[in-house]
Amino acid sequence: MLAALEAGGTKFRPAVMNDDLSIVDQAWIPTTTPSETIAACVEFFAGYDVDALGIASFGPLVVSTGSPDYGSVARTPKPDWTGARLLEMLAGQLGVPAEIQTDVEAAAVAEATHGAGRGHRSVAYVTVGTGIGAAVAIDGAPFRGRDHTELGHIPVRRVRGDDYGGRCPFHGDCLEGMASGPALADRSGSDPATLADDDPIWTMEAEYLAQLVRVFALSFAPDVVLFGGGVGTRPGMASLIATATESDLGGYAVSGPPLVETAGLGADAGVIGAGIIAQNLR
Repeated sequence: MLAALEAGGTKFRPAVMNDDLSIVDQAWIPTTTPSETIAACVEFFAGYDVDALGIASFGPLVVSTGSPDYGSVARTPKPDWTGARLLEMLAGQLGVPAEIQTDVEAAAVAEATHGAGRGHRSVAYVTVGTGIGAAVAIDGAPFRGRDHTELGHIPVRRVRGDDYGGRCPFHGDCLEGMASGPALADRSGSDPATLADDDPIWTMEAEYLAQLVRVFALSFAPDVVLFGGGVGTRPGMASLIATATESDLGGYAVSGPPLVETAGLGADAGVIGAGIIAQNLR
């Protein structure tokens, strides 16, 4: 059986899967301290005969396999988690082969192989919710350089008429600082999920997210960009982003803009991605 773990900043979701990635059992464990949270995950997995573990974790992560800190959480505002040796602790306690990707990398691979990206060689995935994360899967594997991508923190041009200061603790008015769910809530004074479909804030949001699609189009050149997360999957959002992308590119793209669509796996993309990591270790 496969052990899959989606490690989030608010909760960890350990799951046991069959070889076809169907979920046999799962749990939701609050994210407290590393030792406490990991111990609860190990206790959950101990009830099953698992032979490989895949981890899809919040970041940033140290993903360079040549680093002595490989598989650890890098500098994060999440209390107690900077430097946490997530991969080492879990692999050591479970005693099975284990690998790790960021949650958005794993979700990108899941969407490319089992979700809305099937049939495409190069798939970009973006989650827009409490934060903004983005990754690219090429031939079913996440793109990696020395580090994983952190495209939620790209600088963006301010949309005309938007005087919001931005809320990213590192950069202020980067993409995440301007277009995350909390940034929308700050501007509107209410939960974005309650805003009307014709509220002008959604056109502004699409214009910010289109700048990320432009970066994708002119760098990785994916076939399709899939939007997930609470804001990204809002009905009509993908269409607004696609329209804004055409304008933002100004006709400058060799094969035209990539397709912009809604992700298909919903809240299960990360845990399915973790299962695929475990599957590949067999």
